[in-house]
Amino acid sequence: MSLQMLSPREWATAMLADGTACILDVETSGLTGSILEIAVIDAATGAVLLDTLVDCRPVQIEPGAHAVHGIAAADLDGAPCWPEVFAQLAAVTSGRQVLAYNAPFDHGRVLADCHRAGIDPGDLGETSRWQCVMARRCDALGLGADGRVRLGGGHRALADVRATRALVQLLAAGLPDTAGLAALDDRHDCASRENRMDTICTGEDRGRK
Repeated sequence: MSLQMLSPREWATAMLADGTACILDVETSGLTGSILEIAVIDAATGAVLLDTLVDCRPVQIEPGAHAVHGIAAADLDGAPCWPEVFAQLAAVTSGRQVLAYNAPFDHGRVLADCHRAGIDPGDLGETSRWQCVMARRCDALGLGADGRVRLGGGHRALADVRATRALVQLLAAGLPDTAGLAALDDRHDCASRENRMDTICTGEDRGRK
């Protein structure tokens, strides 16, 4: 059966089987920038397979990105460049599904850096190798696979892959996603406040006419 046909719980259980999957996260110089940190762990065991900064210079780290992850250019001194890191990435992910919380983003950054470096991404370039954990989470929350909920993992690569693994374990166990439900409640409250303000403003506008 195709992975896409599985329920979120069935999918998570399958991904946690020994040797089936790994979990990846990247931190970047910007939303469309280069990777400057990457971490990969074994989905089944949590063992760290890769955890390194990446010297992406001369690409500049955007202020907004630095404000999120706190990584500065000076932190990249002595870090390996992308070709060396990608060789390690290809090795540790070989034969496994690659899980990422927001897989289209992480996959896109890997492909972009391979393109910049003139590297063939091999089968890591194939969408079928990648699985989006956020899509499965949103499906379980009733939002559909196109929904969006923040991970809240701390915005460093290793912390985020560990938070993602904990979420996959939660899905596999069929336990309530309290953080996800809280995020939905916050979103609903914000939408309600905005609707009330729109109603008030519309009423005020009518009163002026």
